[in-house]
Amino acid sequence: MLKELLKLFVFVFFLIPLEKAFATVRTFEASVSLSELFAPQADWQAGIIGNISGGGTLTVKIYYKESNTLVYQATLTSTATTYSGVGVNYKRSDLGSGATCYPDVWNSLDIETALFAIERKRRKDDGKLHSYLSGGMTLLIEITENQGSIQTVKIPGIGIVDRDGGNALFYPDHYCYDLKHNADPITKIWKRLKMPRLDQGADVLVAAHRGFWGDNLGAGYPENSTGAFEAAQKYTDVLETDIMITKDKRMVISHDYSLSRLSNYSGPLTDYLFDLNSNILDGLFLRKRNTDVSMYPYLFFEDVVDILLQRKMVLTVDIKDVRARRVNGQCVANCEYDPATHGDAAKLKIKESWMTCFRTCIKIAEEKGALQYLAFKTPFTYDELAAYVPETTLCKLLFMPVIQPKRKDFLDFTDGWINRGGKKVIAYETNFLNEGDPYLQSFTRDGVRYENLLHYVYKKTGLRSGCYPEEPIGQMGTVTRWVEWKMKYTVNDRRGDHYWLMAVPYGKIMVMTSDRPDIWYKVNQIYNMTGQ
Repeated sequence: MLKELLKLFVFVFFLIPLEKAFATVRTFEASVSLSELFAPQADWQAGIIGNISGGGTLTVKIYYKESNTLVYQATLTSTATTYSGVGVNYKRSDLGSGATCYPDVWNSLDIETALFAIERKRRKDDGKLHSYLSGGMTLLIEITENQGSIQTVKIPGIGIVDRDGGNALFYPDHYCYDLKHNADPITKIWKRLKMPRLDQGADVLVAAHRGFWGDNLGAGYPENSTGAFEAAQKYTDVLETDIMITKDKRMVISHDYSLSRLSNYSGPLTDYLFDLNSNILDGLFLRKRNTDVSMYPYLFFEDVVDILLQRKMVLTVDIKDVRARRVNGQCVANCEYDPATHGDAAKLKIKESWMTCFRTCIKIAEEKGALQYLAFKTPFTYDELAAYVPETTLCKLLFMPVIQPKRKDFLDFTDGWINRGGKKVIAYETNFLNEGDPYLQSFTRDGVRYENLLHYVYKKTGLRSGCYPEEPIGQMGTVTRWVEWKMKYTVNDRRGDHYWLMAVPYGKIMVMTSDRPDIWYKVNQIYNMTGQ
């Protein structure tokens, strides 16, 4: 009996092609957005990065799921560290009835032609008038490894896929890792942010700071209002706003601790949000930049999450922790939070106020099913966050580490986030002020020379750096969270100079957190038109 089974095994084994006998085959489902794929700025680079032993092959085939029609095929026959692979020429008749709109001869690397042909056939078979390339498709990705291992595959319209069939830009526990969510607007926004383009004249991504406000000589929407957030979407799908905590632990959307500059509150400037209960905001309305009172109320964090859900936008959360106020070197308010007078105890109180806001925002977003809409800016290390929030929750979040100005250990801080945060990071905010800033100087790290910190971030992670480019100051200057007005000497702080920022090496791919997303939208257009 054993001999007979052995004969049968040998017979069946040699019926199977040798490359299949030792191959590992994985199949995954992915969604693709045709409007994203065929957009003017779409990245059509495709191929495989992987390691191969002698005689091995790595093959990726992609099928349109509904008709099982091949739309892409690439094969790698030697180890590659850049996206590579060769295709196959097929006759249309080789591909079945689903390929009736293909060219007579089609090369399997040409996914653009294939998906356009599939779309033509779908519309033709439907018999109705439709907008071309506006919907989505479900694709099947088949990865075959024969004496080799795929690291990642780059597929137009889908992005970078790991060998386990997930979006390689994200941690496996994050919503955007699942390729079934690939066509979701939120996944598309975060992918766009995490995939900067150096091949374009400029690829600035704008985060609308407090929304789009202050235009029309100050008569536009007030900052941090529903109108300002909705108006920002004309220029960007990314919002950034300040979050502050009240005495009764409500999360308020506000740039200032005080109420008088931002609203029709009649109390003194020394009434601070963290000392007041949230009902103080009842009946208050936000001021426009020209000081006129609008009909927009203060918003709480849950209100902004509702806007994200409705508008399909994302938010980089800037938590403003509780601090002491110092004037002329002296503490004048909230002094238990002053490290100069209370040392480590004050530093701990500041950290715990930040972490309370962090945990409260997470709880609100979890309750609304909106964790994937958020990325948290943070000046703390990943390990510091993990001491307050479970790893199982951190794995579902995105972060933007904030490298504060004049930080001496900025490289160690950055490396810490690279090693511990990894794919949970969307960008690194590098808060330089002028060309003399250490962050913009060249340096050597581990024997490699880098032009500046932005270059280091990109080479190490493939991610953008970020900056808050303050717009040209108004007649009163710029304002702090304590409503202190300051005139900044523009030689010392050049962040309001758009063209200087674009001249900084790797500045053209930064995340610009700006009060005027309309201006940065135009600057990006100018550089892409002129190719400067």
